[in-house]
Amino acid sequence: MIRSAVLLPAFACAVLGAGCDPHPQSYVVVDNDYPPSAARPIVVYQAVWQAVPFPNAIAPGASSGPQATVPASDNTAYVVLAPGWDPTSSTPPTELVVLQSWGGFDVHLNDTVHIPVGDTTFAGNCAAGSALTQDQADFITQLVFPGVFANVHYDAATCTTTPLGDGGTP
Repeated sequence: MIRSAVLLPAFACAVLGAGCDPHPQSYVVVDNDYPPSAARPIVVYQAVWQAVPFPNAIAPGASSGPQATVPASDNTAYVVLAPGWDPTSSTPPTELVVLQSWGGFDVHLNDTVHIPVGDTTFAGNCAAGSALTQDQADFITQLVFPGVFANVHYDAATCTTTPLGDGGTP
């Protein structure tokens, strides 16, 4: 009985052809849709979707490598932009902008979801006339990207950071 339970799926794959993947996997990719030719390029400094972090910078017009994930329904994506920053630099950016996707992104089994980062899919870029609430920005800076914003306060209305003083206040 156990033998037939093991052989039946293998037989079904053999009969149905090469479309049967014994190890299905889903992936997520972050696409930086900001133009590479801009006078002041906008780099995706870090991103997070569901429980998948993208800790490496993504240059304008480029994409991250695919990251393994599990199938999921719509989930919000979060991004930290570094306008004018050179991703090959050894120093961290001094200007940061936090974004939250307008809607969620989902991925199915054995599929790849692409998350296009730009002003039409994300809110929070003050330069594009879009702002987050301070509560949204605090959630992103304090819970999603705490390491990036450990020593600064982010003002959602102006998309600026202020160094924290000794008491943890700007």
